[in-house]
Amino acid sequence: MRISSSNFTGKLAVLTAAIALSSAAFAAGGQTPATSATDAQAAPAATAQHGDKARHHRGHRAGNHHQMRDAAMWVPGYGPLGKEVVQSLNLTAEQTALLDSAKADQQADRKARRAAIKSSHAERLAQLQAGKIEPQAALKKAEEARAQALASKQQHDAKWLAVWDSLDKTQQTKVATHLSERADKFAKRIEQKKQLRQDRLKQKSASEQVAS
Repeated sequence: MRISSSNFTGKLAVLTAAIALSSAAFAAGGQTPATSATDAQAAPAATAQHGDKARHHRGHRAGNHHQMRDAAMWVPGYGPLGKEVVQSLNLTAEQTALLDSAKADQQADRKARRAAIKSSHAERLAQLQAGKIEPQAALKKAEEARAQALASKQQHDAKWLAVWDSLDKTQQTKVATHLSERADKFAKRIEQKKQLRQDRLKQKSASEQVAS
């Protein structure tokens, strides 16, 4: 399939936007970037359609990425722990070694993923520039990437579980208390935002009634 030069710039912009959106999710949560032409076209269309909602999700994915990158420790199923929390645990030399191993393994995997995304991006741009795309091959690579990401996640989870299992009861209680307090704060923020939205709707309704 040949792609005319007049359409190439537009298609390139669409592909770049789709990859930028999906790469953030892939780096943060172990998901693969969009690879098909349909996915590439759908991503910016959804962004235009949903506006602020799409920007919110992009910000959320970016926040997840930073949490993953900056985490001093990870509790599978519950999320990251900051440096201050980990320091308060007074880890033993053996626990610290397990922690360092888990972090190094995760950082190496993250670097490999970024390189894979960059390589895939360059390959697809080259295909577009040449005027030839291969959806079947792209889907196969996406499936392979998903399988590899799942295997990597399972490996990381096993290492982080080893860190958790090495903690004594007092240390585990500290972590559980911190996660509980964090969950409470998050729930309160959600409730506050919900209340703000309701107040805005009431104000808008009141203004419309006055105007009418």
